Amino acid sequence: MRLPPPDVVASWPDPNYINPVTRGPAIIIVELITLPVALICLGLRLYVKVKTIGRSEWDDWMMVGGAFFGIGVTICVVLAFARYGWDIHVWDLTFDDMIAGRQVSFAAQALFIPATSLAKISILTSYLRLAPRNSLFRTMTFAGIWFVVMVNVAFFVVLFTQCIPLSSYWNLFKNRHDCVPEAPALLSQAITTAISDFMVWVLPLPSLFCAKLPLSQRLALIALFSFGSVVVLAACIRTYWIHYVVEETYDVTWYGFHLWMWTAIEVHLGIICGCIPWLKSFFKFWRTQQTIIDITDITDTSRGVYRSRSDGQRGTISKRGTVIRMDDLKKGLNPKREKYATADLETGSAHSNQDTIHGLPATTPGLAF
Repeated sequence: MRLPPPDVVASWPDPNYINPVTRGPAIIIVELITLPVALICLGLRLYVKVKTIGRSEWDDWMMVGGAFFGIGVTICVVLAFARYGWDIHVWDLTFDDMIAGRQVSFAAQALFIPATSLAKISILTSYLRLAPRNSLFRTMTFAGIWFVVMVNVAFFVVLFTQCIPLSSYWNLFKNRHDCVPEAPALLSQAITTAISDFMVWVLPLPSLFCAKLPLSQRLALIALFSFGSVVVLAACIRTYWIHYVVEETYDVTWYGFHLWMWTAIEVHLGIICGCIPWLKSFFKFWRTQQTIIDITDITDTSRGVYRSRSDGQRGTISKRGTVIRMDDLKKGLNPKREKYATADLETGSAHSNQDTIHGLPATTPGLAF
């Protein structure tokens, strides 16, 4: 944090410690909306994974880890604005509020790094299911994982070594202030985060566009995965406000309002966008389960003919030449087998699939089930 020169301090109005002007509750409202949305999306992702393939995987638990640290970031944001003066002008802060505000700022930075990096690593790990062996896509995905890991470890080390002793980060008025300038490290971290968000967003798009699907379905999948662009936008906005707060103004607590808001929003959007591709599979799974409930009887088990309660429509369902009975239907045609069947319960048709559907793995988010 830059200390203001005497002429700037002299231009400030008299402090108001009793009833200072505040930013209001807007940021707390935003955070308490976006965090539950992120957690609901994560919960639905875990639900559909367990229901459709019978297990959760490493990428799911890395996203859970990102959400855990993201909750920590949100707590820091709420504390900063509710108790430690990050919603008032800097000249209205008490000395104790300045110290506590810097401490909660340090904690938020320490939590932000693993929150965003785990979310990105989770998304990149899920791309490995899309990438064929020895493909450029797979190589680039591994390179992306290593890039995210290495740069975030480096920034984590920089965060804890930029002030020696560490307490100098928040004890702004000590006689000896042993800290390197804060702006280069913060801006480097923010720019690198935006670049890595952009990389995670665009990496699967060429493979999805070249998939052997009708154009409308390809565009739908690309749109589904392109929700990551909003994370890139949030990272760019956060980068601008870091620049403004640390280099353009001395009223850091007043203008830090925008920085704090976009820091937490970026974390929450990363979780939401990492889970959105699975939500299409969730709704397909829910619709299929509703259709299964409507099936009242199997009228000819030798041919696998069933009748639907809703319209009396008849159809044939089979998997590898055998009849799918009611018990199998209630399992949701679990696709965890290497060769599995899918059934169109609206038309009564069925077919057997190998390991891929239309050139994409059957477990592709948004395409699975």
